[in-house]
Amino acid sequence: MKIIVVAHRNKGHPPEDFAPHLQAEVKKELSLVAEDFIREIYSRADGNGAVLVVEATNEAEARQRLDELPLAQNGLLTFDIYPVGPYRGIVAAAG
Repeated sequence: MKIIVVAHRNKGHPPEDFAPHLQAEVKKELSLVAEDFIREIYSRADGNGAVLVVEATNEAEARQRLDELPLAQNGLLTFDIYPVGPYRGIVAAAG
């Protein structure tokens, strides 16, 4: 299942709170890319997080895997998770 994830930096944490965890964060993200869990990852233009496209069996699995990220483990990131499927308009037109 394809899932869109919007990661949010938690308010009240200055950049220096993130700095000690960034190397471990990137290492974990790269391992999740290698495992084909993270399919795409983008920085948000507003600088307040990231947008990811992940592949998981369900929303619970996606959340569990995202919670492995060091920034999430240290209370610096939260996630909005949106399971998605084919666009209904295309499905209806093809039918």
